[in-house]
Amino acid sequence: MSRPALSTLTAALVSVIQLMTIALLYILTDWYIDHAELSALDALPPDAKRAWVSINNGEIPAPSDLAALAPLYPTLEEATEASPVEGVLGFGFLLIVFTSGIGVVLAYRLVAPLTRLTAAAEKIRQGDFQVTVEPGATKEVETLAITINRMASELLALETRLKFNTRAVAHELRTPLTVLQGNLQGMTDGVIPASEDQLRALLAQTRGMSRLVDQLNTLSLAGTIDFVTATTATDLALHASETVTLFQISAGGDVNFRTYLAPAPAMIDPDRFRQAILALLENARRYAGDFGPIDVHTGVDDTGRSFISVQDKGPGLPDYAQHSSFDMFWRSERLSGRGTSGSGLGLTIVKAIAEGHNARLEVGNNPDGGAYAKVTFEVA
Repeated sequence: MSRPALSTLTAALVSVIQLMTIALLYILTDWYIDHAELSALDALPPDAKRAWVSINNGEIPAPSDLAALAPLYPTLEEATEASPVEGVLGFGFLLIVFTSGIGVVLAYRLVAPLTRLTAAAEKIRQGDFQVTVEPGATKEVETLAITINRMASELLALETRLKFNTRAVAHELRTPLTVLQGNLQGMTDGVIPASEDQLRALLAQTRGMSRLVDQLNTLSLAGTIDFVTATTATDLALHASETVTLFQISAGGDVNFRTYLAPAPAMIDPDRFRQAILALLENARRYAGDFGPIDVHTGVDDTGRSFISVQDKGPGLPDYAQHSSFDMFWRSERLSGRGTSGSGLGLTIVKAIAEGHNARLEVGNNPDGGAYAKVTFEVA
């Protein structure tokens, strides 16, 4: 149901009070004048009273009655003329007090929702994000209540996500730190030999932690003005070709990458774009590298938008995971058996980079098997 605006309700309230005041003042003043006139007539002698009534009726009073009224007429006229002024002043004051009381009551009912909103905002400031506010009687209060409820809900979700991410980071760092601490303690005590292979394994643990810290730092910049900078009009195919070649060299010959690179003009930050490609390639290599070649495509789709996609021949994504795969620290249960799993931040970073370019990341399963990840850009 549509609610009235606060300005409309206030104007209506003031108008009603004014009309009520005028109507009551008119009725009471008219009654007071009649009452004052009757009281003055009742105080006159009978013959003077008859003369006054005859004059008011447009008749000529009897000489004796007129003679009785003549000495009293100035006093009677003064009393009847003063009565309206006294009535207006007296009843006007009483009506001001009465209508002011009504105005205070109505204003309190009007302001009460704002008081509840203020109390709710104070609870949110103190960290209580489960507070809810009932909509008020006006459109503005209803809109504000809905906004506060939505803000509280989003803050609660953010707090929950922050706690989860904090626990996840602690969990991710605990294992390599435990390995490092145990091995270094063993080397210090002489229990574990400080061989080159052992030191190389410990160095790999530190690199994994460093990579995790770098990824978290990247995500911390997402959404800021410093995240995607120095965009330039370029061809996605050029950067994809260079990045795939470098990744192929670093990954060795155990993974086969195939490229199908058609021109794909777009406005991008080259450094962030290469970072996104590396994350997609690493994700495909880690979870589907043993299942066949990994295909990288660039081009322009039917809607005129440039894209890059990475497709694999692996087990694909379970249906329930096609949305949760963007969540931080999410990992697929369908690992390729390569022995290690990633940090669970790859697709989260790619999604953040895509959004920084006003692009869209889409993941899903290919009809003939395997998973795909596709980033679609606006044409430069």
